Amino acid sequence: MRILFLNRRDIKNPDGGGAEIYTHEIAKGLVERYNCRVSGFSNLFFSGEKEEMIDGVQYIRKGSEFTVHLWGFIYAVRHRKELDLIVDEFNGMGFFTFFLRNSILLIHQLYKRFWLRELGLFGVFPYLFEPVILKLYKNKKTITVSNSTKKDLEGLGFKQVHIVMNALRTKPLDTVPEKGEVPTMVFLGRLRSTKGPGDAIEIFKRVRDEIDNAQLWIIGSGPEEPLLKKKAAKMSGITFWGHINDEKKMELLKRAHILLVPGIREGFGINVIEAASVGTPSIGYNIHGLRDSIIHGETGFLINDMISAVEAALELLSKKDFYQKMSQDCIKYAENFSWDKRIEE
Repeated sequence: MRILFLNRRDIKNPDGGGAEIYTHEIAKGLVERYNCRVSGFSNLFFSGEKEEMIDGVQYIRKGSEFTVHLWGFIYAVRHRKELDLIVDEFNGMGFFTFFLRNSILLIHQLYKRFWLRELGLFGVFPYLFEPVILKLYKNKKTITVSNSTKKDLEGLGFKQVHIVMNALRTKPLDTVPEKGEVPTMVFLGRLRSTKGPGDAIEIFKRVRDEIDNAQLWIIGSGPEEPLLKKKAAKMSGITFWGHINDEKKMELLKRAHILLVPGIREGFGINVIEAASVGTPSIGYNIHGLRDSIIHGETGFLINDMISAVEAALELLSKKDFYQKMSQDCIKYAENFSWDKRIEE
């Protein structure tokens, strides 16, 4: 089969995240396991090549973040007869291939409140039109990563929604590792308001009132970084690691005690599973996506506000046997997340 993935970004894009990892792992697996010819179309970022082969997947890049949907649409229409399958990836906006016979939809989440949080009053227009545009795809076969998004789509009239969850790029540990001596919480993600790094700092501040040697590691980069560093300068115990490679990221998650996930909405929360694979429980807001990735009371806690987050963190850090049991449950849970299984699905 010849397959085309249309996605705003790709695996090498500096602004890429979980959606790009998901797309690349599936595309790479289809090449390796089923001998498919797979291409990916995405925007041309600074320092990126116009065409590149990565793990057997051909990447074609053209346009900016704003024009890539137009260029991707044109490319798909021009090549539709030679393609067996077109995967139209919807991240706030799709590639409008809903009328093509051989296209399907891939969506990780609806943006909804993202628009208003990120763009203020300017976000009202995309907030109102996102569901309108999505409804154009309601008769297409659709893949999503969580039951939360499946319910959102069914509420818009979608009838053929299939769940193919995220997975891990590394194998879970066999046993709970030795954690660092200093109680450590970690935030992992893009430093933007929708991910809640500011809330992570506030939660840490309140935990530190009770555990004076606690520390917070912030992993990632983004537009909120200068503001967060200014805020963190008024207190001690916070380290900014910036954008790091996977090996270093997993090393830090392995040493940390708790992952904080205080965003307003997630597609699934692959960072939760990455943390679980090294025995690190998560504390996250009870939102779309995290309801699917955190098992409340077993692999972490789903909470409704910062006060509840602080209480959960203090409980985990003060009850050694309870923490050890949850860490073991995390590793066992993470064993369910294999890319081989996802590719087959």
